[in-house]
Parts: sequence; structure tokens; C-alpha cells
Amino acid sequence: SNPKEVLEIAWESILEKDYAPVFKPALAVLGALREGNAIDDAIRAVAECANRVADSLSDLGYDHAGPLYHSILGSAKSDGAFYTNNLSAIMLARLALSENFVDWADPEAVANLRIIDPACGTGTLLMAALRTIKARVDAFREMNSDERNALHKRLVEDVLCGLDINQHGIQLAACNMTLGAPTVDYERMNLVTMPHCPQGDSPPKAGSLEILTAAADARDLRVLTAPIRSLETLDATQVTESAEIRFPLRNLDVVIMNAPFTANENRSRKYGDAGRKAMQRHELDIKEHIEGRDDAADGVVTTNSIGTFFTPIADLLLKETNAVLAKVIPTTACTNTSGMAERKFLAKRFQIETVITSHDPRRPNFSENTAIHESLLICRRRIGNNDRSDRPTRFVALRRMPSTPKEAVEAVDAIHVCDTRKWITVYEQDATRVGEGDWRPCQFLDPELAGAAIQLEQADGLISLKSRYSLGPAGQRIRDAFQPVDEGSEGYRVFWGRSKDLRTTMEATPEQSVVERKEKLATRYRGQAGHVLLTARFNTQSGRLLAIYSKKPALGSMWVPVQYETTDSDEAKALCAWFNGTLGALGFLIRRSSTLANPSFSQAELNTLQIPDFKIIGCAPLAEAFERTKHIPAKPWKYAADEDMRDLIDHAAAQTTGIEIETIRDWRSRLSREPTVSNEYAEE
Repeated sequence: SNPKEVLEIAWESILEKDYAPVFKPALAVLGALREGNAIDDAIRAVAECANRVADSLSDLGYDHAGPLYHSILGSAKSDGAFYTNNLSAIMLARLALSENFVDWADPEAVANLRIIDPACGTGTLLMAALRTIKARVDAFREMNSDERNALHKRLVEDVLCGLDINQHGIQLAACNMTLGAPTVDYERMNLVTMPHCPQGDSPPKAGSLEILTAAADARDLRVLTAPIRSLETLDATQVTESAEIRFPLRNLDVVIMNAPFTANENRSRKYGDAGRKAMQRHELDIKEHIEGRDDAADGVVTTNSIGTFFTPIADLLLKETNAVLAKVIPTTACTNTSGMAERKFLAKRFQIETVITSHDPRRPNFSENTAIHESLLICRRRIGNNDRSDRPTRFVALRRMPSTPKEAVEAVDAIHVCDTRKWITVYEQDATRVGEGDWRPCQFLDPELAGAAIQLEQADGLISLKSRYSLGPAGQRIRDAFQPVDEGSEGYRVFWGRSKDLRTTMEATPEQSVVERKEKLATRYRGQAGHVLLTARFNTQSGRLLAIYSKKPALGSMWVPVQYETTDSDEAKALCAWFNGTLGALGFLIRRSSTLANPSFSQAELNTLQIPDFKIIGCAPLAEAFERTKHIPAKPWKYAADEDMRDLIDHAAAQTTGIEIETIRDWRSRLSREPTVSNEYAEE
């Protein structure tokens, strides 16, 4: 008759022993509820639901708290933490812990594994690793319930370790780790809150980054922090008083993580300006320490993103042979010029085995609460001196994201055996190019397009844009130097907006009047105007033009002018036509960053675009194609397969490059069907 009282008595009894992260807030909720029949009925209904799922919950092996935690905790986003969804976690763990990783039938081989997530949050990836190991063992030997519980206990106490800067996340990770065996008493859990804050007169603490500056003889977590194991002092954990933690910080088998990657200026604001600056100075000291100790790490860590610190952390933690780095990364880490040093470092220290990118138009990421495109990265240490170092890297594109655990396992199994019938497509990039930092095949679902874009960069008669032309100021500089004025006002006119309907033809006229905001800057930038302007941001699903031509030299807020010494207007027109044809578009789309469907293009990336060497092969065909099509409205690229305007340009490009027109038409058709262009699911 009084369900609140019944639950309070029962939960307080449980709380006397353990499970504070669950039952303290639960009791607080009960205490906050008002009295009444409606509340009593609601509690009974929730209790009935709980009873129905209680037996199956522990068998699922998921991080159930993560999605809720990350949706309500504001600091998670400000700290750069993104929740890895459960299906993505299963995929990453299963890819890392492959069928032949160890002898899964050997209990000691399994018990001797050491796996760490240095940014574990609520333990999603650790839970997935635990679930995967148990599934691998199940496949090789039968176990009774006691043996299963013993395996679970050994994995939690000895095999798995999680670090994070957020105490609440660590508490929930502790809860999650018990789900698979809720009746087991655990002596210890290797779950640690790493201090991350100013320390008064002492140097600040930078969370897991402190691993990088630990003493050379520091071999376990004791040198960094004590484990969470006291309800009295830390108010929430499932681990009672236990033996001292001894999880090693060297010679580990697996580092699995979804490292934070929020820009540094957005982090540590909660500590105020002085605290934030102190944290940034401390991180800079850590960066200098890394580079002083390891010449190969020079340039790997950048001051723009905390995520780059976790690459040398993984390298330091893992043993020299037969070890795996498995991580969720922003796809831009595979493409950005700024990430080149990190990619080269990884390729030098690991075999870059597999890069998996989602080309599901509805779910392009592996984390929740983020709009950026993401990839899964699997890197393996070479197994001894006889291991081949020239193995190609498989760039795997998912046609769609799995919707169930069964589908997640099925997709991973398809990746392992390279079965391209349903889930995936595969492009293999040779080890030399990967070692040079070229990981761009992740940009396309269709491997033919990745091959075509790379083929163009090696084609005779093509040169980089920067070898012939220079680029004018980027849009941000224009916005600094000028400000828009009301329509009808007189002033200097620039290309300001990028609406899909604002510019539909290659020949265009600047639409926005502006006045000088900073006189000296404005004067300087006017001298860098150009007839041809390249897009700095492009919506692949609705965008029409990658370049525009202005009769008078112009500047742009979202457009970057191309400057050239010649006064030959035909060359400028030919250049504009080239970039709006299939071959020019392939060059742009293999340089996408941020997201694949709404990418931005830095000036460093634009400078590397491949163009015809007009001084050698001439510009007449493309210039003529421009004149014939300059006033024809271009369609979005998803309609380009049968577009007459593009076909005229591609004919001219075929004449200029010697590539067969039928080949270019095939590439254009494939391009229009790319999920990031068509916004449609790929056909199996």
C-alpha cells in the first residue's frame, strides 16, 4: 500500500553494502516525490517494468547509463567527451579483439590480457571489450554459470582498466562493469578518476595526459592516483576497500578509446580565465616534454585539440609487438593537412590495418551528440621482425550503420573477411601512401571514385594549383575587413552568402555591398581579388558550383579568389569550368574536412588541387566550354549524371587530359550516387 516506503527500506539496506551510484540518487528521487495515489501508481508501474527486464538486462552487457548521462551533463560536451553508442562500441571491440588475437581457449592467455581506455567516460568501450572477450571464449569452450562469473570477475579485476577526468562517469562505469555478473563480489576495479584542474600553488593536473610525464620507472597507476574504492571519501563507487591497484602503464595489449577532440578554446572555461590559462600552459609543457623525448612525435600534438595527446599516450602504453590501438576518430583526422604529422607518426609505429567510415546518410557518426563524420581506426603493432610492413590499409565504407547487436557483429565479420556483398565496400591503399599520410580514400563509398581521384593526382599534364597560382584572402579575413550594408547602399561589392539558390551559373556578379571595417586590411585585400573564386564550404547534397567567374576581380566571404599573373581571361574561364566538371569535383571531394556532406576547404587544401597545366596543353577546349555553359543554371551534383551542362564541360576535360569521355561520364554517374551527395542509401 506504500510502495515508496517499501523501496526506501530495501534500497537503504542495499546501500549499506554497495551500489551508491545507483541507490543514493534513487533515494533522493523518492524523497522528492509528493504523496498521493497517482505517484504510488506510477511507482508500481515502473517497478513492474523493471521486473520484466531485470533478468535480461545483465545479459545484454551494454552501457545503459551513457546515453542519459551525456544528454544531461553539460560538462561532458565542454570537456570534449562524446558518448560512443553501444553498437559502435561492439564493432570497435570486435575489430580489435579479433578471433586470432590470442588463444581464446586458454584461460591464462585471456587472464593475462591488459586493456585500457584512457578516456573511458561511463565505460561503454570497456563494456564492449568485456562482452567481446566473453563471446570469444564462449566460441572456444563451454562454461557453466560459475565459470562465467569467475571469468567476468577476472576480467573486471585484472584485465580491464578505465581512466577519466569525470568522477560521475567513473562511478557509472563501475556500475556498468557489474552488470554481466551482479552476484559477484569484486575485490577491486581498475577505474580511476584522473585529476583535471588547477592545483593552487602546485602545477595543474591534466587528467590522463599526466601519463606522458610520469617518471621513466613508473610502471603502474600508483604513481598517478589512488583508485576510487571508498564510499565514505568519494560518495559513489561499487568497489569496497580493496588491495592497492597495480594495473600497469606499460606493455599493454589493447588501447581502446574515443578520445576527446573538442577545440582547446572551448575547454576548461569552468575554471575561469586564470585557471584555463594555467591548464593550457601545463598542456603546452607536456607537449614540449613529449617532443623532447621522442623526435618522431614532433608536430603530432597540436595545441588546437586535446585529442592529439592521446596518440603518444597509446604509443607509450602499448607493448612493442602484437598490440592493438582501436579508436573512434573524426574523419577529418584522416584528411586535414593539420593531421598529417599524427598520421605519419601512427603509420611509423603501427600497421594501419583498417579505417572504417560510415556512409549511412542518416547516421554518419559512431558517437552520439555530434554532427561530424567519424571513423573507426584499427592499428596493430607488427608481430615480430618477420611481419610484413608493406601490407596495404583497408579503407572500409559502411553502406549503412547496424541497427542491432546481431547486425553489428555481422558487419564486423564482413569486414574481417572482406565480404562486400551487403555491408561494405573496400579500397586498399598501399603502405607507402598511407605512410606518407594519405588516408583520403575514406571520403568515398565507391572505391572506383577513390581510385579515380588518386589517379588524377598522378596524371601527366596536371599540376597543383599552388605551383601556378596564389590564393587571395580567406572568407574570415574578408569578414574582419568589411561589413555588409543594407541592400541598395553604395559600396564595394563582394560575394557574401552561399545559399544554394544565390548563385546558379558559373558567371556571377557580387551581390553584397560592404564598407570598410578595417581600412588597411581592406585596401590590402582588394589587391588580392580575382576573376575566379573557389568555394571554401560546400553542401554536397544541395550545392551547385565549386567555382565561379566574375568579370571584375572580386572577393568573397565564402569564396577564395585565385590570383594569376597572366592577363589571358580564357585561362581563368578554363579554370572555372574545370572545377565545375567531374574531374575538378573529384579533386575537391577527396579533400573534404569537418563533415563529408557539408565540408569546408582550407587554403592549404585548396592549394593542392590538381589542375591542367595550361601552359603546356592549352586551355581552349575548357574556355570554350565555359562560354557555352556560363549562363546555364547548374543542378545540384546529385542530378549531374544526365546533366548536359556537365557533359559539355567533361567533353572539354577529356580533350584536355586525354581521359576517355565514357570513363569521365561513369565517374560522374557514380559521384551522383554517393550517399553524401544523393542523401540516399547505397544499393547493396
